[in-house]
Amino acid sequence: MNISKVIIISVFCCYSLSSAGQKFSVGMKAGVLATYTNYVDTGDSLKSGIKPGFSFGGIVGFPMKKNYTFQVEAGYSKQGRVWKYTPNSDQWSSTYNFIDLSMALKKSFRLKIKENISSNWFFTIGPNVNYWLSGKGKMVPYFGIHQKYSMVFDQKPNYSYTQIHINEENRWLFGLNFGIGWHFITLKNQKIFTELRLTLGQTYLGKRHSETLGGTPSISDEMSLKCNLKTLNFSVGYIFDRDLQKGKMGKSTKKLK
Repeated sequence: MNISKVIIISVFCCYSLSSAGQKFSVGMKAGVLATYTNYVDTGDSLKSGIKPGFSFGGIVGFPMKKNYTFQVEAGYSKQGRVWKYTPNSDQWSSTYNFIDLSMALKKSFRLKIKENISSNWFFTIGPNVNYWLSGKGKMVPYFGIHQKYSMVFDQKPNYSYTQIHINEENRWLFGLNFGIGWHFITLKNQKIFTELRLTLGQTYLGKRHSETLGGTPSISDEMSLKCNLKTLNFSVGYIFDRDLQKGKMGKSTKKLK
């Protein structure tokens, strides 16, 4: 599946919904995140740490009945893995660049904090898709010499120690989002929000021996891609509410005058 086709389809769907529904909201958000790697079939040989990162993107929301909102998001995130190969204490750190796409159903509840301040808390749930763009990283072997590397997809491994060759990988990674947050109105038809979101990755990044460094098959035991990512993201954003019907009514009134 081509990433440009997915983006075009998403934009078309958002445009169709906004045209049909008249009311919608648009906004931007940015946040910091922490990623933990869940390894499979490696026993205790790979010990995961927490990899920090960040994300940013755009939001389009469409209000529904009973304080529900259908929300579509697209953006970019920098995530990755930090792990230790316990048999010889080699330490690894990989950084990944992703395109993020998600849909969510949001339910809002009135939250009374102070008089004359309109605020709500909400929770969200929905599917998440990451497209793996590129990556880089470094290794600190047990004798302490740092080795940096870049990542190359779908090429025959060579004897370079500055490149990790990745084959039989999954560039499309699917997961589930669960979020909880709070927002309040700042100006007319505008609001600021914060959200804490947990993304549970369901797709393995690849196979156990998908990565090769320096053309050495034995070192691939330290680099298993048979794993998925669990990410906790804290973000802050700003939203503008729009009503196309009211806008059309205003224009009609001006013409009559």
